[in-house]
Amino acid sequence: MTMRQACSVVLLLAVSVLPVAGGAGASAAAAERGPTVTVAETPATPGRPVKAAGTGWAPGSTVQVEICGGGALRGSADCDTLRAAVALVAADGTFRLTLIAGAPPTACPCVLRAVAAQGGKRAQTPLTVAGAPDGPSAATPAPAVRVDVIATALSGGPRFGELFGAPAHRTLTVTLRNPGDRPLGRAPLIVTWGPGANADLPVGKPLTAELPAHAQRTYRIPVRLPAAAFGRYSVGGRYGPAEFSVTTDLYPWGLLGLAFLAVLLTVFTASVLVRRGAERLRARRAAVAAELPAFFAVDELTDVLAAGAADSARPGLVSTRAVIRAMTGEAALVDAGELRALAETLRMSPLNEER
Repeated sequence: MTMRQACSVVLLLAVSVLPVAGGAGASAAAAERGPTVTVAETPATPGRPVKAAGTGWAPGSTVQVEICGGGALRGSADCDTLRAAVALVAADGTFRLTLIAGAPPTACPCVLRAVAAQGGKRAQTPLTVAGAPDGPSAATPAPAVRVDVIATALSGGPRFGELFGAPAHRTLTVTLRNPGDRPLGRAPLIVTWGPGANADLPVGKPLTAELPAHAQRTYRIPVRLPAAAFGRYSVGGRYGPAEFSVTTDLYPWGLLGLAFLAVLLTVFTASVLVRRGAERLRARRAAVAAELPAFFAVDELTDVLAAGAADSARPGLVSTRAVIRAMTGEAALVDAGELRALAETLRMSPLNEER
């Protein structure tokens, strides 16, 4: 290889590696910056759609995006949770969604806030909302909001159809309590489900109400699990900072029983067919054997013997098939043992002595 060829190979390798290195560097930089959220158009008009996008989020996680006033210093209490939208993060850590803009419950400065359902990571970006009043932002953030999960349960036992693979219907019951001295706004209740311990598939976002101080509230959310579900499934979610999870076991025993019975029926049918075939074969052989007499009148075989005697190639011999056909009408069904018995009979007959 000449020096010029070697330089060409090195340049080609460098050109091919640079995009990969650049992509890896961009991913690493995004991971260092943390999650972000951006808005496509501003100002946002209440009642009109707003397109948002995010980068740097955990793949497979659920992110809720909402418009907040007061710089979102008080958390969900400053946000329009009624019109919030939820998105599932793609494998590359990005998401895209569209939500309907609304006036936040507190005065601007307004932001577009994104919060991850798993892990609690969050990001926000400034947003101008048309017609929203401006007001002074709080000097310090409000104390952290606390919500206690009093009880979680998954009710609705297995129905008859579920035993044969029908979708499972359950009801998730969650009781929440506000132990603080300030009421909580209409924080979203995000419910998810999934096989095993991975509850990452969204069920829905039921409507919630304000949770007064030192009060508790119970929510009942219908959950539909897939058809032919087998094994353990988790149903969980988040309300503000509080997270909860509950599991249920689903086994379609009726469907498994039908499959086992189908296998047994197939084996039984095959064995019956084989047994009947063997019995029919034995019956046909027995019927033919019963029709063969131990002695047969020579006069009835005159034509057969005459034809055999006329065979110049085998003088003095008679075709066995011809004899059997004359006696039974179907030589193919004659047993070999019966042929030997017939030969012995013919050998001991007076016809053999005449020959």
